[in-house]
Amino acid sequence: MARLKVGDVFEVDTTSGKAYIQYVLHNEVIGDLVRVLSGVYDKRPENLIDIINVKEEYFVHFPVKAAKKRKIVELVSNFELPKGIEVPTKFRTEIMDKDGNLIGWHIVDYDTWQREKINELSEGQKMLSPWGTWNDSLLIERISQEWTLENWG
Repeated sequence: MARLKVGDVFEVDTTSGKAYIQYVLHNEVIGDLVRVLSGVYDKRPENLIDIINVKEEYFVHFPVKAAKKRKIVELVSNFELPKGIEVPTKFRTEIMDKDGNLIGWHIVDYDTWQREKINELSEGQKMLSPWGTWNDSLLIERISQEWTLENWG
């Protein structure tokens, strides 16, 4: 199988239509980081560059190579990452109590993996992408449900 290249764009079939992700980088510990691109489409758009150049919905770690091998995603093309795109340096994850209730957040530094506990998110922190790795079922479910950073938590 061909090696993943930064900028590879993959099509993901969801219950709502076709969605697109773009491969950004591989982290040796947590895996592949992708941009989840905006929109869900009935058919593949003729000009994907218009989707690529729009700000992503969020970043998430997702095992692209395994998903491609299992034909869960299909490689469509390769586009340069948009100018000015920055790999996030901070992510967030929920802190739940034993009953599954949200009680706070951890802000995770991508470089050091240090966690900072936050009880309430600032407006800026609400725009942080999720920490952790999503499998194909979760990625497809979240895209189909129009999940966003703003409505998370």
